[in-house]
Amino acid sequence: MELKTQLKKYRSINEWTQKDLAEKLNVSDKTISSWETGRTYPDVHMLITLSELFGITLDEFLRGDSKMVKRIDTDLKLKKVYKYGLITTGIVSLVGVIFLNVYQYKNQWVDRFNPFMEMKIGYATLPTKVTYNGGKEYEESKDGLQFPDPYKDIWVLDDPFGEGSKLTFSGGQAPEGKNYALVQHKGIYVRRISFVSWESIPGMYRDIMSKEYEKIP
Repeated sequence: MELKTQLKKYRSINEWTQKDLAEKLNVSDKTISSWETGRTYPDVHMLITLSELFGITLDEFLRGDSKMVKRIDTDLKLKKVYKYGLITTGIVSLVGVIFLNVYQYKNQWVDRFNPFMEMKIGYATLPTKVTYNGGKEYEESKDGLQFPDPYKDIWVLDDPFGEGSKLTFSGGQAPEGKNYALVQHKGIYVRRISFVSWESIPGMYRDIMSKEYEKIP
């Protein structure tokens, strides 16, 4: 016997109208009508509640409706998959958060895509001269291929209270009179730099910056 027929049968045995049953289940009478015409079906929780209201076992209630039994079985399997999917997603997210926090300021690629880190603006004093091609002095060459080495372990002042970071970034030889850098970075990932003059740096920063470059060990 199909579920919709069983539903009508036991509702009639209890002398309940669709509205009466709807009130007991805290649903609309249209929902009951939809179940009894087979347009929709109750979920597993509601089926258990119905069997308790009618005073019969769930097995008795569903006996003969193989389609409904298969649907319940499928729903339960899907819920199980969904549950484990949520658990897996939660674990992966937790591991991701831990990873991003542990490796802050250790890898520029991690910092670059770390949503928990903010982009900062800082100022740095640069060496007046840079080396080329792995530490060599600049030499005039016929082919003109001279590659400036990056600025390594440069102290970048992030705020006027003295907070900052040691950063490595590329930029080439600073123009004369502008051997200072405005640095935009997130952790140790440097997004971009701009060469600036000493006078263009805010006074609060200049007060705690070194005007001449000093290598910080």
